[in-house]
Amino acid sequence: MMNARTLSTPACLIPAAGMLLLAAVFANAPPALADCPPPPGVTSPVAPSVTAQQVEDGSGSLKDFTLAAREQFVMQLQTAENLGQVVYYGCLFREEGSYWHSGSTYIVVMRADGSVLIHAKDMALSSRRLNPLIYAEILSSLGVPSTVLANLTSHDSAIAAKANADVVNVLTQGPDAAFDATAPLPGLRPGIPGASGYAAAYFSDFFRGPLVMIAGFELNETHVIEEEIDHITPAVTARDVVDRETLKAFVTAAGEYCIELRKTGNFPGGIARIALRDPDGPWRHGSVYIYVLDTTSNVIQIHAAFPNRYELRPLIPTVRDAVTGKLILPQVIEAAKSDPEGGFVEYYFDDPNDDTDSADIPKVGYAREFKTQTELGGRVVPYNFIIGSGFYGRAAEVVTTEPSTVVEATVLGESVEGLDVEFSRAIAGRQSDYAWSTVTDAAGLLSLTISSADGVSGYYRARATSADGEVVGQWSSIPLNEGRRQALELTLGGGARVVRVQQLATAGPVSAAKPAFAGGSVPEASGLSPNVPNPFNSATLITYHLSGAGPVKLVIYNVLGQPVRTLVDESRAAGSYQVRWDARDEGGVLLSTGVYIARLSYPGGVQTLRLLYLK
Repeated sequence: MMNARTLSTPACLIPAAGMLLLAAVFANAPPALADCPPPPGVTSPVAPSVTAQQVEDGSGSLKDFTLAAREQFVMQLQTAENLGQVVYYGCLFREEGSYWHSGSTYIVVMRADGSVLIHAKDMALSSRRLNPLIYAEILSSLGVPSTVLANLTSHDSAIAAKANADVVNVLTQGPDAAFDATAPLPGLRPGIPGASGYAAAYFSDFFRGPLVMIAGFELNETHVIEEEIDHITPAVTARDVVDRETLKAFVTAAGEYCIELRKTGNFPGGIARIALRDPDGPWRHGSVYIYVLDTTSNVIQIHAAFPNRYELRPLIPTVRDAVTGKLILPQVIEAAKSDPEGGFVEYYFDDPNDDTDSADIPKVGYAREFKTQTELGGRVVPYNFIIGSGFYGRAAEVVTTEPSTVVEATVLGESVEGLDVEFSRAIAGRQSDYAWSTVTDAAGLLSLTISSADGVSGYYRARATSADGEVVGQWSSIPLNEGRRQALELTLGGGARVVRVQQLATAGPVSAAKPAFAGGSVPEASGLSPNVPNPFNSATLITYHLSGAGPVKLVIYNVLGQPVRTLVDESRAAGSYQVRWDARDEGGVLLSTGVYIARLSYPGGVQTLRLLYLK
């Protein structure tokens, strides 16, 4: 199915959870991305005759810089043996402090139709279409006659097609010139702030037409327009991804879609980027989105969630699985190449961009390598790329027949993150054996399962130890009961309070995960459980249950009935889930003290819950 959507240019493209494979692989390593190691068969380029830094300090002209950049890029296109070597130059263009990017001097590469191919400073603007008034000024400066420019917008398709052919013919000759659309042209256009620079055209076999390289133009979202984009809706969309089978079908469809777009020259840029990034389209929903990796250069060609942060930047394999200690990236590439149909990888990583994420929650990813060919410099060369995506998996499950109880607690006080909290049965005359332990998160939250063949009901002691081994909190006489899920509040001063007690399911495994997903038996009824803690002063956990699979939405409202934060908006399997809310709105702004309403909508019903936030 082909869908037409009108898209505005977003200032920032950020997913709801931001957890998936590449987001996790790079979430804590932006500085390393500044380095662009050359792919096999390529040596690092020599300095051009004029660098971006020379333009910045006034010792070089913008014209000479643009022509030097064009010369080197064209040379790379002519000698490259695969696309990865071309992509490498795109990576260099993006590298701040390189020959081609310094301060406000950087490269923008545009297609002949006026769409942005590479924006060295802000890849979130790539594939957006330039304001026609600005592009007309650029084309005019490059020698396109005014009559041809006027015919580009003709309602007569034959006249418009002839005008487009004329534009291509002019640009193919390789003209260069300064342009300036900042001054108004009476009767034609107003002055457009910032719309000036230097342009140089050249022909690209790979992109099947001329490109225009621009420097000195601080192109931002005010310079691009809204436009309609047609994209195919796959049988399994991002919203439908709930397990491995649907994830595989989703990634496979994305690969086939990109290969079809490549036949028309619209991949890896063009329509592909716009369609895959659309937060309301079929290819992206919440924490499920697509990334595309060039296998030769290990450079990310498309990242549907964080384009400005990751696109045209290399993969740095430094992040490790929090459980196994293995590097994650090699596992992803190995999975993609392990079989013609790709493979899965499951790993544990705490994404610092996601407050609800935890290293105890497995991430399930699927990646597949697609092999094809393309024309480059009049030659047919291999073009291999990896496409992948992923979703949140279930928490690691502990299957046990021993009597057990689940403890979920909030440690209150200063510096409550990263504390090792241990529990021991309090038995008179016996030294404490702290056999059960876990670590608190940034809000002081913890969750653990206590099990023993001798039974678990009784009173317990607990202690909290800092990273340097100092005992910073101790508690005694904590009543715990077998077969229960108990929510506690533990103050570092020694106070312990039972907030809530729930019956555990008698069948099925008991989840030992920290909040984010509480697995186990399918709940008998859907709805909300009381949040913990309540009142709260930094963050609270909201538990909800689904007796059947389907779409679920959890939204926080203020007392005026205005939505302030959407915590969940996706399809979920049957089960019990927990979501952490940090009293912030959608923009990350801390809200004021007061009463808030959590509203859960699920198949067959709606339920609300009052939350009391006290700073």
